[in-house]
Amino acid sequence: MPRLETPDLARPRWRLLATALAVTVFVGIVMGFQEAKGLNSALGDTDDAMRLVLVRGLLNGQGWWDQHLMRLQPPVGVYMHWSRLLDGGIALLDRVFALFVDGRTAEWLTRLIWPILWIFPAGAATLALADRLGERADGTRSLGAVPIAAFFLVSNFVLYIQFHPGRIDHHDVQMTCFFLALAGAVQRGPRIGGAVLAGAATGIGLAVGLEALLFEALIGAALALRFVFDDEDARPLRAYGLALAGTTLAAFCIQTPPWRWTVAACDALAFNSTAAIVVAGAAVAASAWLTRSRPAVIRFAALGLGAILTAATYVLLDKGCLRGPFADVDPAIKSFWLVHVKEMRPWPVLLKTEPADALSLATAPLMALIGLAWLGRRRATRQDAAFRLTLGVLLMTMTAGFSGVRMIGYADWIAMAVIAAAAADLADGIVRRHGRESLIVTTILGLLTTPVTPAAAAVWTQKTLAGLGQKSSQPKPKAAADHCFQTFPYRDLAKAAPPGLVLSEIDLGPFILAHTNDSALAAPYHRMSWGMVRARDALSADADADTDRGAEAKTRALGVAYVLECRAHGNHTDRIGMAPASLQKRLDVGKPPAWLERLNAPNAPLEVYRVRPPSPPRAHPWTSPGRGAASGRP
Repeated sequence: MPRLETPDLARPRWRLLATALAVTVFVGIVMGFQEAKGLNSALGDTDDAMRLVLVRGLLNGQGWWDQHLMRLQPPVGVYMHWSRLLDGGIALLDRVFALFVDGRTAEWLTRLIWPILWIFPAGAATLALADRLGERADGTRSLGAVPIAAFFLVSNFVLYIQFHPGRIDHHDVQMTCFFLALAGAVQRGPRIGGAVLAGAATGIGLAVGLEALLFEALIGAALALRFVFDDEDARPLRAYGLALAGTTLAAFCIQTPPWRWTVAACDALAFNSTAAIVVAGAAVAASAWLTRSRPAVIRFAALGLGAILTAATYVLLDKGCLRGPFADVDPAIKSFWLVHVKEMRPWPVLLKTEPADALSLATAPLMALIGLAWLGRRRATRQDAAFRLTLGVLLMTMTAGFSGVRMIGYADWIAMAVIAAAAADLADGIVRRHGRESLIVTTILGLLTTPVTPAAAAVWTQKTLAGLGQKSSQPKPKAAADHCFQTFPYRDLAKAAPPGLVLSEIDLGPFILAHTNDSALAAPYHRMSWGMVRARDALSADADADTDRGAEAKTRALGVAYVLECRAHGNHTDRIGMAPASLQKRLDVGKPPAWLERLNAPNAPLEVYRVRPPSPPRAHPWTSPGRGAASGRP
């Protein structure tokens, strides 16, 4: 009988792309059936709702460069730091669907399909990385690396936290661009396709957001060092530098209004960061061109000079950005908002509050370290540039994920390729030693090494130990149902006329814009410190104080027409430091002050209050209404 050999799903490349497409279709169908219905009842998180607001603006005639949003913290408004490229891409997909269905269905389809589309390039990059890590110094390859990685991608749905239907914010695109850059950078040989992909993906990724800046800087540094030690990498490095500089400059010019081309910023691709990236790209390209035939020390010196010029350009244009992307954030909003943002929590904090999620996220990266140790047992592998870069990137993404849990998704995706390559290498060793059929051995090892199994075991163990450690068998009281991010609770506010400015907790701001014609004083974006501070000031003030320092006077001074309350959020951290008599605390316990008029049923998830017209001033007891009060005479 013919032996069952492992198929080569990476050569030619169309097979790898077909495998990535199959993964995308399978995962998309599963998540689509699970979550499509929910798209009608909710818009996702705050960033998804805000992105939809921006896309709707474009579709309704708002100018491409009209990016000053006056419905946030009027009359100041805010210039969002988000990439206009994503607004345009999502709006274009909506227009395509609108050719065949009505506008509401087109928007629903766009929210369903957009995040799933990005699984294809992310999956292709992961499979390509697994294939590259499966290559050996003698030219042989572990054919099982790609099939095992594909199995991991269709079985480990923790990977798709940022790719679920409805997730139309920027995280999935940023992650995908980084994976493409890494997959391109690890390719070997004189061909420049991988280097061009790395440079272009980095430029686009940085235009979308600076979240992965340090990871992408490591990729550029690795390509430069490869050239230092081997001048045969001059051509790929030159291609990378030109692609990086050209793509970044083009993206900056497309998404940035011309009147803001000279404005520096720390939190987005702006004049200072664009200039620095263009200098960096041009410097590595020039170094690869001018010093190719020179000694390694000359090549290193040229690249070092380029790094100095890059840093000088960035620092001289705005030295404040050395403090990080939040350098310009108003310190006043850090204590009551920024330090409490969930996705910014360190992993140890997540382990204490949501241990099951923390263990699920950490399992794959830890397994990947074991996989790299297995692959690195060979000296030739340890000296391979792809191995070293993958190790560096994995360690960096794990460190970033330890500091802020939203970054651990990068490490999880990289781990899939690493574990798959290690499992395939082990399978090859078993086949060579024992003469087993490779497909069977590969299948068994793929099943045994999937991160899903140890993650589930860790979660089960944690829950079991937690159950044993409980002193009381009494079930915990159920928390109040939280519907404040869903669609239907905003109907009462949408019906209130005329539209006006809404005072609410910070996280409700994007949903106010998405579901109504009203404006929001506060929203969870660091460029909105003016509105957040004033909203906090009003909500923290005494609800009944009849002075300029009371909540009523501060609310009226801001021009607030409506106050929105979500009682299910009464224990959220944004209430910390508020007195029981404050407006926010009074609303949380269902005791609104007399100057607010309820517009909805008492049991509604969201309570909508209208600010009553101010009472007429009381006449002085010595003044008659017909004389002194009208004429101004005593």
